[in-house]
Amino acid sequence: MDEAVVELTQYAESLVRSRREEPRNDILSTLVETRDEDDGRLSDQELINLIILLIFAGIDTTRNQLALAVESFSRQPDQWEKLAADPDRYAVKAVEEVLRVNPISRWTTREAAETFQHKERRIEKGTTVHLFTLSSGTDPAEFDNPDRIDLDADRSPHFAFGGGLHHCLGHFVARTDMNVALSAMAARMTDLRVGEGAEWLPDSGNTGARKLPITFDPRS
Repeated sequence: MDEAVVELTQYAESLVRSRREEPRNDILSTLVETRDEDDGRLSDQELINLIILLIFAGIDTTRNQLALAVESFSRQPDQWEKLAADPDRYAVKAVEEVLRVNPISRWTTREAAETFQHKERRIEKGTTVHLFTLSSGTDPAEFDNPDRIDLDADRSPHFAFGGGLHHCLGHFVARTDMNVALSAMAARMTDLRVGEGAEWLPDSGNTGARKLPITFDPRS
């Protein structure tokens, strides 16, 4: 484990060096540029630790979200085939739709910074508030056929990554990973089915699959 941590740290250091020498249009370049232009509040070591945290942060969450995506698409083979036929057009929308209808984060938790009134309920300052992303993403008052993936629909934004000051910084990584993964799977797998014996984590703040057996036919 110690050797792996050293190797990961060296990898993060190499990323920082490469972005300083040749900036790109990506989050790492933005982090490095911001660090170098600020007043020194973020040290090089803190920058490296932040990059390592970004790498770790997308492992369990993205894996579980992909399992939820597969389960959702298995119930809508027409949308899976649409993705397979034109991933350049539909991959981004596929990611957003599965985040909307079946998000790993069922809710986000906030604390009221001040007392306010929401409809008939008074929320006192300091109250812990659970904001249900799954409910908001499948609200029939906002979405047509809210529980179904529709890769051609023009949907309102979802809140699977939270919002405001605490919007998940790692969403860039998660969205990119899922885009690549779903495109690759759709290109290789058809007649996607979830088999017997699927086991799911509790439907809590973060959920996902303990075990997800799938069957499929390879594309010719």
